[in-house]
Amino acid sequence: MCGIAGIIAKNSPSLGNDLINMLNELIHRGKDATGVAIYENRDTIDIRVAMTEPKFQRELEEITQKYGPISKSRIYQGEGIFTFHEASVDMNPSKITDLNWDIDTHPNLCVHSIGKHIKIYKDEGSAEDLRQRHQIPDVKGSHGIGHVRLATESVENINFAHPFVSYILPDLALVHNGQFTNYFNMRRKMGNWGIRFKTNNDSEMAAHFLAYHMKEKRMDLEEALHLGLETFDGVFTLLVSTDTQIGALRDRLGIKPMLFFEKGDATVLFGSEQICLTPIVSDVYATEMDPGGVQVWSV
Repeated sequence: MCGIAGIIAKNSPSLGNDLINMLNELIHRGKDATGVAIYENRDTIDIRVAMTEPKFQRELEEITQKYGPISKSRIYQGEGIFTFHEASVDMNPSKITDLNWDIDTHPNLCVHSIGKHIKIYKDEGSAEDLRQRHQIPDVKGSHGIGHVRLATESVENINFAHPFVSYILPDLALVHNGQFTNYFNMRRKMGNWGIRFKTNNDSEMAAHFLAYHMKEKRMDLEEALHLGLETFDGVFTLLVSTDTQIGALRDRLGIKPMLFFEKGDATVLFGSEQICLTPIVSDVYATEMDPGGVQVWSV
């Protein structure tokens, strides 16, 4: 069992911590790992990378500096065995995918996020552990998604935790509750499309699938989610975010829950349970998505 949450709150001054507070209410769904994808109101291209050991910082910086100078960098130890590197890169935005690919080629480095707005924090432990260890700042943002994880494979590898991104479309992030029973068939099929995988987590497959169809097949998010509904087997709910949208998908069996609540024109809340919406709106009565439902909200 895992739990997911999301929020659209235009010009929120505390988006990251609001998401953390929502995920705190889902701690009973898993505390092996917690993660958030936040879309900040900024213009810099920021990068966050997990390293298996601090000694790989030099190699990471050598790769990154081929694309542009680095500034505002920080390196710190995570809750588990991984070390995190965060920085701004003065680079051509059209090369973001290339930089993502080059870093992920290194066996001891894994991009968690790279882009002009997206920033992902994920680590072992609870939501409160994530807040304290990563010192998530109160910055203005527009929307975000989050996840609490009950791991079904190695807890030590935080790169298997959510949110997932795709080098194909780096501003896309995905959180997932459930499992895809056709994961291995899909992975082999997508390998023939030229898609490369960094982990063995089935959620990474879904992120690459949606990103591929949005970028290479020119689908919008809603079209890609409908295709995912037709393609993925299993029991699952997804929250998928881009710079401008959040989309939700619930499989036709409807075993994994997905609720949402809209307050006026500026706030939309998402979650596996109604309780996780109450830190934002105390008096809330959420709507449960229908099985087989696909819905997209613009920011």
